[in-house]
Amino acid sequence: MKNRIIAVVLVSVITLSAFTVRGFAFLKGDLNGNGVLEVADALEVLRISSGIIPGDWYKKMIADMDSDEVVTIKDARSILSQSVDLTDINDYHEQLTPYTDHGFGTSTFCVVNSYYSEVLPASPIDNKSNPLYSAIPYGTFDIVTSELIHHSESGNDFYVLASGRRLYANEIQVFNGYNMPYNKAVLKKTVTKNSGSTQFYLALDWRVPFNVTVNPQEYVTGFNSRSFNIKDGVFTGNYIDITFNYTTHTEGELSFPESNVISHTQWITDGNNATLRVYLKNAGCFFGYTAYYDSNNYLVISVKEKMNTLSGKVIEIDPGHGGKEPGAGSGTGVYERDVTYNIATYLKAYLESAGATVVFSRDNSASVPEIEERRFNTLKNNPDMFVSVHCDSSADSSVNGSSAYYYKNYSGPLAFAISRNLPSAVKKDLNYAMFDKGAHFYPFMVTRVENCPAVLVECGFISNSQDFAIINSPAGQNSIARGIYNGIVEYCSWY
Repeated sequence: MKNRIIAVVLVSVITLSAFTVRGFAFLKGDLNGNGVLEVADALEVLRISSGIIPGDWYKKMIADMDSDEVVTIKDARSILSQSVDLTDINDYHEQLTPYTDHGFGTSTFCVVNSYYSEVLPASPIDNKSNPLYSAIPYGTFDIVTSELIHHSESGNDFYVLASGRRLYANEIQVFNGYNMPYNKAVLKKTVTKNSGSTQFYLALDWRVPFNVTVNPQEYVTGFNSRSFNIKDGVFTGNYIDITFNYTTHTEGELSFPESNVISHTQWITDGNNATLRVYLKNAGCFFGYTAYYDSNNYLVISVKEKMNTLSGKVIEIDPGHGGKEPGAGSGTGVYERDVTYNIATYLKAYLESAGATVVFSRDNSASVPEIEERRFNTLKNNPDMFVSVHCDSSADSSVNGSSAYYYKNYSGPLAFAISRNLPSAVKKDLNYAMFDKGAHFYPFMVTRVENCPAVLVECGFISNSQDFAIINSPAGQNSIARGIYNGIVEYCSWY
């Protein structure tokens, strides 16, 4: 370790014997009375032991950690040992790599060289994104077990990995590397709460692949014969499972008294894999996470806190299509790109009136980001919520109605709230019964993110004359936007 220093960190509550003094209960060692042992308490003990402050009888009782009836530096050290990890998380954490010989021979390795590499199951070989497989961060290593596989239908190339994953060939670098020892994962005691998220850190011997799921959840087959529709539209997740491959040793437990989303951790080891189970405080109350390696080689897991109000939150709106990509057309010169931008502008006004900060994925110019870049920007911007606004189209002009789509199970509740409220607002404002086509799982690229609830809304069929009359009018666009907004507000109120 380099630059070894003592850090003042947020600490977990230490359960010690309580005594009753002057009618109140106290934690032994907790001189400032905030319910936790921390550096500030240790400094107070040092002042008492040195005589800088006299310390009355009950403060001396609290400070006397070893109960030898005298306050010494040893008591201060006892507080530090129970409340503070003396290894600052800012210290550089040395990690092993396949570039150095560890005495176990060689294999064909790969390293992830994209910001966040999307993962698919090893089989079948198709191009269908799977929400039970989470993206893995830049710098992750794994062993390659296949030759380059070309999927003719999509035109994509893949490699299959020893961990049971399949990665896009253009997101990894393949090389001949040295086999790695089994990994050790240490959960650090350092926890910070910043910008609406709670972060915790893990020290890994090397950058093993890992997978994140929110469980338990029952799925059913639905739209387009896809099998990841959450049953009855209810998200039931009660814990986050972070499963590390090639990991046989684990250390550390943690509780999160300040978080309003996560409760505590538990390690579960199964053969050569280890799962860090992070329990939620309330079932169905989860809003996304980010996983990345910091500049000191620690794996950072950042979990979003709940958003029961829009004030101070960042909402990213994606007006569908744009620029040289017009989207669906009405046959009368009106295109989806213009309609969606207008709806998004009305929605922005509603959200800002509630105190939210709104980010658009594009402006109304001819030069707009490609769909892949929009997904990347959602990861980069890390909003509290993402809403992509579109209009549907069909060769059958009688098909009509609005709908919403999600990818991750914890995005489902937002999609269902919007799908209900959009037609309701149109009915109330304009007395038009827009058909509610419901909320469904579907892997639209812009929704394939883990860091926030993300949905795509189809605001009616531009190819249907009755829907189009609503979609193309300022009053209709405003009403649709209000319906989406009402869905967002309803979603937030549940928590």
